[in-house]
Amino acid sequence: MASSQQYDDGGDSMGAIGRDFKEAFARTFLPVVLPLAAMWLMFFLSLILGNWFNRSLALESRSLTGLIGIIFMPLLHGGFGHLIGNTMSWLVLGGMTSLLTRKFTQIMVMLWLLSGAVLWLIGTPWVCHAPAGQGCVVNHIGASTVIYGFAAFLVTYGFLARRFLAIIFAIFVAFFYGLSMLVGMLPVTPGVSWSGHLAGAIAGIAVAFFFTKEARAARAARSA
Repeated sequence: MASSQQYDDGGDSMGAIGRDFKEAFARTFLPVVLPLAAMWLMFFLSLILGNWFNRSLALESRSLTGLIGIIFMPLLHGGFGHLIGNTMSWLVLGGMTSLLTRKFTQIMVMLWLLSGAVLWLIGTPWVCHAPAGQGCVVNHIGASTVIYGFAAFLVTYGFLARRFLAIIFAIFVAFFYGLSMLVGMLPVTPGVSWSGHLAGAIAGIAVAFFFTKEARAARAARSA
């Protein structure tokens, strides 16, 4: 009589498929989800603590005390709608970045820090409630800087790397996000940090050039 013993160490077994799925999730999607979890945690803590985080950890351009915002600004949001909108864009654009390069964490950290540093240098007031003659405090919050970084990275990476999937992703981002993001980088919408969006786009282009330098060098050598 044939044995009824089941094996799960084959490449197509349910056990192997399950392990492959867990490894793919941990490698590709977990790094995308964890920063989102931190954003939601900070949001609920800010509700409990009376908006202390947003007052103390926001990015204030060209201010020494505002440098802390380079680290914390993407974790802070001004309301539930703000957080929901950034969550959806983060999942889509961050997920595409992770699928495309498998270096999501490195890219995200570079975009996070570089966009914050650029914004600290070029940031302009986007909300001002100061009385006339007293000026404005330049405070910026939200993950939009990094999200714009993802978008600019994907489009620039597709153009420079010239890989099939990279080109498809670049076309998708340009078609579905291009117009709204271009408007978001203009000082036309009250209450929107257009300079933060611009800083994110600058960072995305710079990081894409960094990650495609080997591909560009190889093309130049072939054409020489």
